[in-house]
Amino acid sequence: MKLSPNCVYIARHPVTGNEAPFEEYQQLAHKALDSLDLDLPSTGDICLKPNATVLYEPAKRIIVHPGFLAGMIESLTGRGIDPARLIVGDGQSAESPDKGHTWKLAGYTDAIGDRGAILMPYNNAPVRDVVVDGGVVYDRYPIYTAVTDSSFFFNIPLAKCHNLGCTTLSIKNLMGILGRPERHLCSTQEVDEPVGAEALMRLGDSGYSVFEERFYHKLCDLLVALRSLEIPRLTVVDGLIGRDGTAFNEGDNHPLGWSLVGVDEVSVDTVGTWLMGLDPLETPYLQFAAERKLGTIRIEEIDVVDIATGDKLSASELEQIRRSEPLIPLSRASNGYYARFRDDGSAVPWRIDEVNEQRAKDGLEPVPFDLVPSSHLVAD
Repeated sequence: MKLSPNCVYIARHPVTGNEAPFEEYQQLAHKALDSLDLDLPSTGDICLKPNATVLYEPAKRIIVHPGFLAGMIESLTGRGIDPARLIVGDGQSAESPDKGHTWKLAGYTDAIGDRGAILMPYNNAPVRDVVVDGGVVYDRYPIYTAVTDSSFFFNIPLAKCHNLGCTTLSIKNLMGILGRPERHLCSTQEVDEPVGAEALMRLGDSGYSVFEERFYHKLCDLLVALRSLEIPRLTVVDGLIGRDGTAFNEGDNHPLGWSLVGVDEVSVDTVGTWLMGLDPLETPYLQFAAERKLGTIRIEEIDVVDIATGDKLSASELEQIRRSEPLIPLSRASNGYYARFRDDGSAVPWRIDEVNEQRAKDGLEPVPFDLVPSSHLVAD
């Protein structure tokens, strides 16, 4: 099947529980890629960038499952690609053997090595400065040369929620291609300090804090930087089993049963967010991407094509795949955790305690929010 850059493609694999074996992820990856005409280059490294932020065991659904990567590698080598050209890497929190966070425990060492591909943790790899044309917060970004010098870039997120990003799909997954310290977009950075600590916690015109607004602009700046490289690229989402909560320990896993494939990151994230049961039009980083004209976030404007049949899915067919109970992102508050989305679908600002503390100093009413029941949280 020839890929259209204006479409998002969906592959489906039945799943019922909140866990699945290695082979099920492997099969989903094959379903996502095997029938697609990828027009891969005959030379040069092919970069596979999974979400591998903290190296937890794969069943927790905090990182892309090694079985999904194994299936992707098999699909690519099955086309005659030399596995030594396949470089799997991420810039992340690195190994912490005392906490059990290792590439081996995450399943990457065996899944990648056994198939002849190369595992390259990016943390100490060289970077190249990439200009951000029209950047709002950053005018340039240091991006690992493993990405900038590749001949093809696979962006491989998993479908999960995040306390700040709300959904962490293809755009947020790009944070791992940044060198340090710029990579730590979720923190107050040197570039934010001139704004001032108090100003960062005041609400901007969007209804989110200035800190939060800047974070979303940073993500958009990063997407602009990646696109400027003009490297052939494709997002392939590991969505067999998704995760709600904070993106880390606090949350639960839920069966989704799909993979999304697409060139346009905003379209992929719009469809993924919608299928997770959330409203893209109310999802903060997507709002900013749309305002900056980086892509549409209206689900009705995106053609979603079933890879198995080649047919465009109707609105009713898409509705059948969508979660009826949304995967809700959670963020920490002083007395527990709160949902980032209200019952009406609107978003609650991040770091709500600090936002409301600043509002109290400014003589303003607090932003209302509700704590979630502790029974929803799984912390270990």
